[in-house]
Amino acid sequence: MIYLALLIALLAVMTWYLEFKAYSIPVLYYHHVEPADPITPEVFEAQMKYLLSKGYNSISLSLLYEFISGRGTVPRKSFVLTFDDGFYCNYHYLLPILKKYNLKATVFVVSGVRRQISSPGYREDARGYPSRMGTNNNASGRFAAWNELKLMTESGLVQVEDHSLFHDSIYISDRIEGFNTGVELDWPVWGDKRSGTVRYKTGSYLTHRNFTGDYKLNDYLTNIVKSSNLDPSDPKTMDMLKKAYRNYRTRNPVKFIYESEDGYRNRCREDIEKSKRLITEHTGANPAFFCFPWGQYNKTLLQILKKLGYNGAITTDKGANVKGGDPYRIKRFKVYRSNIRWFKRYFFLHRSRILVTLYKTLYGWF
Repeated sequence: MIYLALLIALLAVMTWYLEFKAYSIPVLYYHHVEPADPITPEVFEAQMKYLLSKGYNSISLSLLYEFISGRGTVPRKSFVLTFDDGFYCNYHYLLPILKKYNLKATVFVVSGVRRQISSPGYREDARGYPSRMGTNNNASGRFAAWNELKLMTESGLVQVEDHSLFHDSIYISDRIEGFNTGVELDWPVWGDKRSGTVRYKTGSYLTHRNFTGDYKLNDYLTNIVKSSNLDPSDPKTMDMLKKAYRNYRTRNPVKFIYESEDGYRNRCREDIEKSKRLITEHTGANPAFFCFPWGQYNKTLLQILKKLGYNGAITTDKGANVKGGDPYRIKRFKVYRSNIRWFKRYFFLHRSRILVTLYKTLYGWF
């Protein structure tokens, strides 16, 4: 019995340390807050009212960085709000709610694809995916203009931070994913996208060397589609292109080209330098945090961010944000359901260091 009592006491001490001494700060991850989205302004406001009613504090990403890096403390019952891409709804619907409840938030902007001021009746659309992001099938793909982002920054409630210059995809290997049909994918992809050309495996343009398919092969496949007046979206056309691809490969050497390591590193550095400069020029604030497109990152990208003076980086990784953690791998959980009971459960899960660590370990097993 004495050993059982000692074991229980040890577990109690460990639980106290992990949950109260080394507590985790949840970082919530949104895109849209608007009537056409599952997260409507009313849903978002209800979520915030719930957290505030339970005594939670909305803190800035900068304060979270101070906490994680061991330079400061924050109340145990704290949370951080983040919004990716910088959509117009963040200005039109989100900002009034932030002002109403004095909430802090960070908006990560794709800096190379927005205008200074949106003229009446016109607004810059999200490149390649006006509404096709996750469950947001009816959500607007319109970006906030720079002047609107500046107003958000000047409110004192919003940090405008970096989400890359273009947030593009690139071909990353010769693994075939299909053939292009002439229809734009969910987000722009570098490379030959003419009808009939090979569509290779893709990844973030900041974490992979660019892969270039064989131009002669693509010309050959495109000519088949054009000369026969084929519909590239027809399954029969796809089967024909597969056979044509195999026949070509058996008769001709295929030349694939990968970007050099130095070329890749220089491209990434120049991209982030320009993005950082644009944000500073248009908002007056010097970005200190970077949000990885699609949550993809590697050692090279982390090194570049540190050399360029970024304090931290935001992932889509699962896990706990605790003092002494890595500020370049801040964890988040995506809020994509309107059900308040789901929100309460997931928030409770991510504020517990023990539970969120178990969740991270077991995720994908079931």
